[in-house]
Amino acid sequence: MRSNAFPLLGLALACFLLLGCKPERPKGILSEGKMEKVLVDYHLAQGMAEAADGGDIEAARYKYIQAVFQKHNITEAQFDSSLVYYFENSEKFFEIYKNVSLKVRAQAEKFGVDARATQNQYAHLTDQGDTANIWTDHTNACIMPNKVHNLYQFTMAADSTFQEGDAFIWHFHTQYITQGYGGEAYAVFSLQYENDSIVSVTQYVRDNNNFDLSFTPKAPLDTVPVRMLRGFVFMPTSKPDQKEQVVLLLQDLSMIRMHPEKKDTVVVDSTQTDTLQVDTPQASPERRLSPMELRDKQPHEKKINVSKDKPVRNNSRRNQGNRRLRRRYQL
Repeated sequence: MRSNAFPLLGLALACFLLLGCKPERPKGILSEGKMEKVLVDYHLAQGMAEAADGGDIEAARYKYIQAVFQKHNITEAQFDSSLVYYFENSEKFFEIYKNVSLKVRAQAEKFGVDARATQNQYAHLTDQGDTANIWTDHTNACIMPNKVHNLYQFTMAADSTFQEGDAFIWHFHTQYITQGYGGEAYAVFSLQYENDSIVSVTQYVRDNNNFDLSFTPKAPLDTVPVRMLRGFVFMPTSKPDQKEQVVLLLQDLSMIRMHPEKKDTVVVDSTQTDTLQVDTPQASPERRLSPMELRDKQPHEKKINVSKDKPVRNNSRRNQGNRRLRRRYQL
């Protein structure tokens, strides 16, 4: 009898432990399906408030969000408590938010909300090619203004696909979930090179928007390989008297790497001699020459005859002497 009691007791204890380890949703926390529907309308309400012409955007946002709570028959306290619960159970939250993102984009245009602002222009890129998305971490993340969850950070080591002179863009879209102020955070993107040089890009993150933290190396860093990429988004902790719950969602996280443009090289063959080509105008066809013109065009030797006149002697005296002799001898 005793021998049978121990196995039954052990089986009952195991079942108790398995049931006890299963997490139960606290009372007052919205179910996953309910939370998903509320978040879809929450996103659409914020988009409608930001698209409203004129007026106070914060007041419009609060008005639209209150309408969402009335639609789903919940209170702000229930919504805030549910955010905290699902944030602490990140796997559930990411699954919920993945479905929320798909539904928001599908219904945005139907409700007159401009969905283009949340579209990732780099979503079509893969990890191949001269311009590639090399992001390997979660594409969505969230932070809250407390000492435990107020920082999101990543580290990415360079691999063989990196080239000297590569440019980088760290992209993400922000979505604040809050009933109070819009919230604020700071993003920093840094690159460490093989010569231990470090460059950083800082961005103030406010409101719901697309953010691109980019860096293109200049000389001399354009000839030095990259060793490490790092980045983080930091949200200051809430003030003691602040009662509003704030969650910052980071969506469409991606890292775009762009190889530098290849420069065309000219190969000179040293065995070839340089030649200079001169374009000469082609002669127009000549008209037919006449026989006289042909004779004149024939080459012939030109001679110049120079005649010299003989000098004339002065014989006047001689002639006078001859006349005298003739008279004397009467010749």
